[in-house]
Amino acid sequence: MIISKDEIATFIPERKPRFVILGTMGSICARTINGIKPENAFFYHSNRNHFWKVLQLVCEPNKIPKTFSVDEKVAFLNKWRIAVANIVQEISIKENECNDPSDGILFKAHRGGLLKFKTVSSEFKSILKTAPIFFTCRRKKGIETLLVGYFGVNKLGTDLSTRVWYLPTPTRCNPQKRSSVWNSEIKDHIGYITNIK
Repeated sequence: MIISKDEIATFIPERKPRFVILGTMGSICARTINGIKPENAFFYHSNRNHFWKVLQLVCEPNKIPKTFSVDEKVAFLNKWRIAVANIVQEISIKENECNDPSDGILFKAHRGGLLKFKTVSSEFKSILKTAPIFFTCRRKKGIETLLVGYFGVNKLGTDLSTRVWYLPTPTRCNPQKRSSVWNSEIKDHIGYITNIK
């Protein structure tokens, strides 16, 4: 079995977060595999994932999105006061599943008792109880099961999952079109990001 770990620390901005974005687990290229750590691992690290472009277009619609370094990603999240976290710490998988980025691998590991959730700090626990929460894929049973498990392990109450808003995935999409959907749904949930003080 291969041990695949997400060692990306939860990101909490320097000032009170406007909202939280949750994901399942770091990209394959950002995971520690059998003890081998990747360089500069951070959230939404895969080139197939347009998370950073979509978020730039939502927060700064009049600017052309750029490819960020890790330091620039941190500065952007601090500027817009966005907390980001993944919920899965580790999975044990077969060698032939090692490069499969699908959530199905996580669901299978969870059903088999081969998945560990991340534990949260008291600071992040408080944020999760009070801030709007978004998840970076649409609602489906497997994702909800993982969220309930994550909230349960962290003694946050499994009903917290009912407060989560499920955005369409930023993977393999047109960033401009996807940002329009995100902007509309974030507006419906908490108001325009650019208008939040």
